[in-house]
Amino acid sequence: MLGFFDKLKDIRASNIVFVFVIPVIIYVLATSRNYLPALKAVLGVEDDAFILLTTFILLALVGIFTFAGSIKILNSIRLDLKSETIQRSRSLAAIFFVIAFLVGITFHFTSILDIYAISVLTNSGDPRTNDWIIIVDQNFTLTPEIKANLKRTIAIGIKIATIVGLFLILYSLMPRNLHKTLLGKATAILVLVISFSFSFYVIMLAHAGFAVGLMVTLRAAFFAYAGASILGLIWALLAKLSPSKKASFVFGSLGAILIISGVMLFAQKHNEVALVGNYDGKIGIVSGTPQWVADTVRYGDFLVDPPEKPFKIRSLRSLEQGKKLFEKGSISGLVVPLSEVGETQIVWQTDFLPNSIRNLALANTSIGFLILLLVVIGRISNLHPLAVFSEFFVDTMRGIPMIVIILYVGLPLAGAIKGASGGYIDIEMMTRGVIAIAVGYSAYMAEIFRAGIEAIPRGQIEAARTLGLREHQVARFVIIPQAIGVVLPALGNEFIAMLKDTSLLSILSIRDLTQRMREFQAQSFLAFEPFNTAAILYIFLTLLAASGIKSLDKIVNKNRNS
Repeated sequence: MLGFFDKLKDIRASNIVFVFVIPVIIYVLATSRNYLPALKAVLGVEDDAFILLTTFILLALVGIFTFAGSIKILNSIRLDLKSETIQRSRSLAAIFFVIAFLVGITFHFTSILDIYAISVLTNSGDPRTNDWIIIVDQNFTLTPEIKANLKRTIAIGIKIATIVGLFLILYSLMPRNLHKTLLGKATAILVLVISFSFSFYVIMLAHAGFAVGLMVTLRAAFFAYAGASILGLIWALLAKLSPSKKASFVFGSLGAILIISGVMLFAQKHNEVALVGNYDGKIGIVSGTPQWVADTVRYGDFLVDPPEKPFKIRSLRSLEQGKKLFEKGSISGLVVPLSEVGETQIVWQTDFLPNSIRNLALANTSIGFLILLLVVIGRISNLHPLAVFSEFFVDTMRGIPMIVIILYVGLPLAGAIKGASGGYIDIEMMTRGVIAIAVGYSAYMAEIFRAGIEAIPRGQIEAARTLGLREHQVARFVIIPQAIGVVLPALGNEFIAMLKDTSLLSILSIRDLTQRMREFQAQSFLAFEPFNTAAILYIFLTLLAASGIKSLDKIVNKNRNS
């Protein structure tokens, strides 16, 4: 009995409270006619949820055991291991491949993989832009043709996977000398890469309908945390760079080159256009005309006395369409290239750079001036130019609310990138939201890492340099491992904060827990049930995260002290 109470002391008090509250929550969910539908809607539970969850677990096990088997094969050909360890690695590799094969063989006798693939493909697309997703009984699903093609593809894939599984079992039983050949190593590495990619896709990317809303929230938090950690560590390390004349010269030269190239681009031949006809009726403007030209025409800024109301504008697909409408009298004015004017009366004319050249010129010039500014400030403050940029970025990002960063990255910035690339780079909403949170939180992570780095005794760093280690080796082997142990609790707090702030992604219509809560509330006109359900789910997630962080902190500190 005393041992039981001793174990309770190691558990977080808040978790104990939550454990005693769980029966009450379960009772409310079971007896209320509204809470259970709210929980199902907020979590994103679809039909056949148990089948989808089972398939998800089976696929994850196939990928994980195949990945583990490939690692054991690569370990068995290492020269620094004892014969007993090598033999154990080979035996484990065979066992892992057999388990993966036996788990995967279950898909031969059931159709659960078809149901899973249909759910994943349905949730991976946007029904507003994909015609292969339709609505049946107020639920999204695939068209019959896509379903039939998908099932045929899965049947072929299962047969191929079975053959590959048998090959891997035979491959693991081959003599070690064959594994040590170039072909044997290449095979193990190929299996390693494919199995890791497959496992990563199933666990982190494939949105199956057993709990889509929950998985979207968790995946957004994990990806954003990984991105923020990497960026934060970069900003922290850049802030520690020592100033040098060589760095100032290199960055100063780069800035000057960018400015010169920008000026040269601005000096390129401009396109000359003219407004012909009159502005009594609608004015036609061909799509692709720079916005400032269209605005000048719309608001009459080319006139000495602009009108109080803007002129009516009609967007045109092509110049040929505009000429036909102008001849018919459907539009009274038309913006055309100066070479196409002919004898038509010119009301106003101007010139401009094509958007692609103008955007590149602006980017080069702006970046060039920024780099030169960093060099100048670095010389004044005796700092490395990249250290100046790191400090400026961190201070700027910490001063902008997270929702503003999400809106800016998710809408205008992503739209500008799409326009500058001619529509080729169209970042999906989920990726936009993850990038926004990662960029915003990287400023806070940078300060945490900076504090951890400064906590490392200076003598250790100097000793590592004395031993001949380069700067990146000092950072990798001396600074980073110790700094992470120091700042782990703070990093955990940032993950919890980031997990909660994923709720802001609902403003981009990303269907996470919060967005599904709002959708259910709008459909059912219920308030307390969906909001209370979402709150309980977030509390549950943060408590799990806090417990995991505390356990990890104990393990890390135990290893550091031992």
